[in-house]
Amino acid sequence: MKILIINNHTKHLPDLTASLAGHDLEVREYRPGLDFNCAGKDLVILSGGGGEGLEIHDEHKPGKLWYEDQMRFVKDCQKPVIGICMGFEVISRAYGAKVTRMRRGIDQKFVEFNTTPAGKKLLGLSRLKQFEAHDWHVQRAPKSFKVLAESGSGIEIIQHEELPIFATQFHPEKGGTLHLRTLLAILS
Repeated sequence: MKILIINNHTKHLPDLTASLAGHDLEVREYRPGLDFNCAGKDLVILSGGGGEGLEIHDEHKPGKLWYEDQMRFVKDCQKPVIGICMGFEVISRAYGAKVTRMRRGIDQKFVEFNTTPAGKKLLGLSRLKQFEAHDWHVQRAPKSFKVLAESGSGIEIIQHEELPIFATQFHPEKGGTLHLRTLLAILS
């Protein structure tokens, strides 16, 4: 599979590329104005962020968002898309959900949480244990998305009801119950 990774400055890039071993990868580091051309690719992955203070939360208004062109790209993309952590937040915000700062972030640890009935049906799992590292969360699903898993900190997995878009707040590239290869299989 030919995969375009939009690297949102994640420190987990080595884990992400290792978890995609055997695939033809092209990694482009995100910056405003990036050429998002995904011609010839089978899939696009929006990586997690690097905590550089360029988050996509609701204190910023349209026209002032670091990731605004990435949000437009997600809505116009004609390829399957997987969003991870910051990628999840970009997708959520692009489709109208609020992204807000948590009172206390989750600092690089494995967290257990439940799937929803739709998540259990799709994934065959009722509980997940996944690696989390984020200060932002989404409490309500964006329009046209179904929630597949939730934790005490918010929504963990969403899937578009009609388009091949799937996103996780956690980092499946770091291992856990749900692996990145499972998500690739869902979208292919």
